Amino acid sequence: MKKCLSLLLTILLFFTLSPHAFARERGDLDLSQLIEDDDSRRYVQAMLNYHLQYNVPVVENLEAGYSALFFFEGCSNNMQDRALSDIRFYRVSAVCLVVRLDRKGEPYICYFNDQCSTLPDRPLEYANRKPALGQPVGPATICDGTYELDSVRHGGVYEALHLRTSAEDTTIPAVYLSEDGYIPARADMINIHTRSGNHTIEGAMWSAGCILVGDGNFGSYTDLMESTYYAVYDYFKLGNRVGTVTIDRQRLKDKMYDLYENQDAVDYLLAESRKLLPERYLLECGKESPLETELLTDKETLLMSLPCGTETDPRSVVLSEIRKGEHLTICASIENDQGQLWFRTEQAGQQGYVYSGDTKEPGGFLQWLWGIFGKDR
Repeated sequence: MKKCLSLLLTILLFFTLSPHAFARERGDLDLSQLIEDDDSRRYVQAMLNYHLQYNVPVVENLEAGYSALFFFEGCSNNMQDRALSDIRFYRVSAVCLVVRLDRKGEPYICYFNDQCSTLPDRPLEYANRKPALGQPVGPATICDGTYELDSVRHGGVYEALHLRTSAEDTTIPAVYLSEDGYIPARADMINIHTRSGNHTIEGAMWSAGCILVGDGNFGSYTDLMESTYYAVYDYFKLGNRVGTVTIDRQRLKDKMYDLYENQDAVDYLLAESRKLLPERYLLECGKESPLETELLTDKETLLMSLPCGTETDPRSVVLSEIRKGEHLTICASIENDQGQLWFRTEQAGQQGYVYSGDTKEPGGFLQWLWGIFGKDR
């Protein structure tokens, strides 16, 4: 009896204390005064909600007191300006938001700038020679995704933020254009820094791969440093942890196809943000219904990014494989536009959808355990 009681307490303690057993619901951030275009604002809102609830590195850094930076390319108010929306010449199509948690653990926006860019000035420009030993040359375009940030001096001159995959890996995945197509490779020394004031002059190269913030006004950049680095540290020091940065260019996809003249290269660049596009399909399906229950997989199945298979919507991608008999915590249900019922769940930190026909209700001891402890979680 004591062993059974000890097991029950252990299981209960796991669900109570495990920080990512269940995603925390956070309130919507108010973007109404920041992004004028309704579609862009809804897109940024949907993506922020996703990352603030289900992106594990983002959540962990926020809860540790650090910052979460987001760059949404193609969502700037400048996209309504016929001149500035031409990304062949003007790289001012991205918005930058910095999110932190207040004392109650609720997110708030502490910095916003809509004069930013995550694209190099001339991505098609490469050296007039073949790369030595297969190494890429020319400007690097980093891939969409979430990366770590630490402190650096850009060009050894002023304080900036440095992107890295992890503390052990200072490189990040990128694409280099070449005469033969493109070369996927790791890029290093990619920073977030300010830009010069000549960025609207055709032919003026002001980025070979770094992320640029502001419109040539250094004060707007120092505000970024105040909201990130100096919100944690009193004095500048190289290599201090700052938080995370998430790059999302999905809204600029069609323009990037034209700019890069290589659809395969662009699809490779956007692979991560393509997984996070539930808004259009979910609107067509209808509203999700909250559902708190426990299920078991009745057969081997897949965790999908949308409540449908790839044949229904090619944006739905496989997040992971789930074995038969796996325990699932269900938090919502939705009937897709094919009339199929899917359940929203989370596996290994990834939120996604499982087809209802591949699940069943648990019986016996598991059902009894859920009846006792599950209702109060």
